Amino acid sequence: MNIRKVTSTKSFKDFSSLFFSNIFQKLLGLVREPVIAFFFGSSLLYANYLLLRTGADFFSQFTVGNALKANLLPKFTKIYDTYKKVSLKRVFSFSNKTMILLFVISQIIQSSIIIYLDTDYHYLLIIISVLLSVSICFNFFNTVYLTIMQAQGKFFKYSVATTLNSFIVAVFIYPFTLLWGIFGLVISRLFGILTLTFSYIIPMNKERDGYEVELSRKDLNIPTLILGNFANIIIISSRFVSGSDGSNNITYFTYSIFILNALLTAVIGNVSTLLLRKISIKKNTRFMYYSLAISVLIGSLLVLFLYYFSFDLIELVYQRGKFGISDVENTSTYLYQLSYSFILIFIATTLFQPFFTLKDSNTKKVRNLMSTIFLLVIFGGIFVLSFISIDIKMKSLILIYSSSFVSVLLSIYSYIVYLKDEK
Repeated sequence: MNIRKVTSTKSFKDFSSLFFSNIFQKLLGLVREPVIAFFFGSSLLYANYLLLRTGADFFSQFTVGNALKANLLPKFTKIYDTYKKVSLKRVFSFSNKTMILLFVISQIIQSSIIIYLDTDYHYLLIIISVLLSVSICFNFFNTVYLTIMQAQGKFFKYSVATTLNSFIVAVFIYPFTLLWGIFGLVISRLFGILTLTFSYIIPMNKERDGYEVELSRKDLNIPTLILGNFANIIIISSRFVSGSDGSNNITYFTYSIFILNALLTAVIGNVSTLLLRKISIKKNTRFMYYSLAISVLIGSLLVLFLYYFSFDLIELVYQRGKFGISDVENTSTYLYQLSYSFILIFIATTLFQPFFTLKDSNTKKVRNLMSTIFLLVIFGGIFVLSFISIDIKMKSLILIYSSSFVSVLLSIYSYIVYLKDEK
């Protein structure tokens, strides 16, 4: 195939804008994460903060990111493919009501974690939990509209908008953390989210004429929310297990996952987004197989690279300030041990996408069954592991590998269902 012809296609241009914006965001992350390591290292305060944030993040996985995109992108893609003008005023109204509900539920979850931790600085954690809940609410609001932006085919604008969020956090995290300590982490994150909201999201509501999009809870299919964000649910559940003994092991897990997640979002996430949009319009198995091949190749290269250079990578990225040589050793070992599971996550992420284009009415039983199996593996795994007397690190590895393997099996089944479906 002619290279010039390939590079001139819209799919290639869309992928390029998503890919390079994600690369830039990961570079910004390489500013943010070393700052955190510099100030906090593997301290117990930071570990407790991470466990609290894990509760907030776990809940938010059902309302942001791939989960919400899997629910809404096919719907909005078809709408914008049919109508020239679309009004989003009902979307705005639904989003506001949902944000209030999200705040209340996230506060209940985080309050339970604060009681479980029983620290001397629980008032500090309460204030942090409120700020995290506000972040969750606006993250949901932003994600709805960013999904609409992708459905419109405005991938360059989407890339700029999401990069702005990361840029603001990277710029302000050092001065905020220097001034307010652990508060600085939360405030810089919230500041980035709100900047995105007022710069790009609010202006999207100016269009009041045309077809009025109806958005309700029926569009937020719970099984799809679970399956659509299975990767983050696996990661966050494993992170919770890694810190469930109150130790600082969760800090090593978090530093490791940042590296692995960079590839998941920068490459696999973008490929799956383009795949989902493309097959929402027309069935395309060839593009699916290309995407799967890329996922396997990237995952294999990742493991090979970390086998030789995990220590050097962690040393380069993190070793400064309170992050010492022992932290480098613990994190680099964790990083390599976790890496194989990401090959499974890459494969499942790609294979699930076609299934999300099918009508809920045609796949309701299948979605319910797969999401139930997945949750049983996650929560059942956490429950069983809590009674086993082994190293906490080993527990987190067992959970991430078992749940990733089951996710691959479920994704293969979902793709078979997609192939059998008559559109």
